[in-house]
Amino acid sequence: MLEHFLVSQVFAFLLIFCRIGSGIMVMPGFRENYVSPRIRLGIALMITLIITPLLSKTMPSLPSSLFTLVLLAGSEILIGIFIGSVCNIIISATHVAGMIFSFQSGISSAVIFDATQNSQGSLVGNFLGLATIVLLFSTNLHHLMVLGLTKSYTVFIPGQFPPMHDFLETLARIISDTFIIALQISMPFIIAGTLLFLGGGILSRLMPTIQVFFLITPVQLLIGFFMLMAAFSTMMLWYMEFYKEKLMSFTSYIH
Repeated sequence: MLEHFLVSQVFAFLLIFCRIGSGIMVMPGFRENYVSPRIRLGIALMITLIITPLLSKTMPSLPSSLFTLVLLAGSEILIGIFIGSVCNIIISATHVAGMIFSFQSGISSAVIFDATQNSQGSLVGNFLGLATIVLLFSTNLHHLMVLGLTKSYTVFIPGQFPPMHDFLETLARIISDTFIIALQISMPFIIAGTLLFLGGGILSRLMPTIQVFFLITPVQLLIGFFMLMAAFSTMMLWYMEFYKEKLMSFTSYIH
């Protein structure tokens, strides 16, 4: 009896860790290269250790087939990656906005390795991404991400294969909303850049011998960075409200 109890508890712990660990692995603020893998592993183990006594009775029994065991663990990992990816997709709006700003300001060639996305990105997009991570933890919004993982067991029952159709529909809606908010955030830069290029085009028609677009480059940079400095606080507060709203709607759906 004791041996069966211990085996069932260890199996429940490992099954819960598959979902929690895979979610933490791809969540913003935890997945970056500058975060030690030991820290991610420790956080996942700590959360799993806390919620295992609460969820152990809802876990399925240890399957006798190896294929069933792999399928069960794979479905839990897939659910964790899905929840973490939703949080990560929402935060990518600042990178899109930063890239739009770079194109409008003429510094699109100034790229740098983005540690938050593990790829090359614009300098301004990298700055906005890091600022978002700082605000995410300073406003305790990372608690909502962890809450979404822990409360997902009320919807995605362990032992059942996740609904892929709902996953894809949710991802498509989140990507669409994120792209829209990225355009809304960068709209001042788009308007200013369009007006500047329109004025430069008119001026080049009036004085065709002058390299107008070469001459307006300093003005383009000055206007771009001035608008970024003036709208930065409002832009980030607006975006964090959007992030909070999306996370709360997602966690309430999970509830």
